[in-house]
Amino acid sequence: MGTLDEKDLAIISILQRDARTPASTIAERLGIPENTVRFRIKRLVERRVIRGFVAIVDPRQIGLKVSAAFMLKLEPEHRDDAINELKSWKEILNIYQFTGEYDLIAVAFTRDLNELQALVDRVKRVKGVRDANILVTTRVIKSQPTYSLD
Repeated sequence: MGTLDEKDLAIISILQRDARTPASTIAERLGIPENTVRFRIKRLVERRVIRGFVAIVDPRQIGLKVSAAFMLKLEPEHRDDAINELKSWKEILNIYQFTGEYDLIAVAFTRDLNELQALVDRVKRVKGVRDANILVTTRVIKSQPTYSLD
């Protein structure tokens, strides 16, 4: 697979700030040929270092006004089935598996508290979910979709 060099990291850094930055602009900033930038971006995508190019949206601006973290304890024999079920739901955007008291934390977004309650009920009915502790977000302090490459 190989490691990332300084040019790869510089390209990623530029694209994280604005994924619409043309290869010609990146090439100019980095002092390398445009076809080299295009080749490197293609390689980064193929290696899944870059998983996609998306617009970063404020969920509240598109009507998703309630977010919550679902801290879940799973039955080991049904863990994979429960994870696959939860992964398929549009309301759940992130799922993290942990060590410790809870097995998973799933972050979900809904339009209102009624939708959130319906989601809570659905989660509790998933085969393999032994216990669920739901924390409703009261304030977003930091939500950063990019990574520091320094």
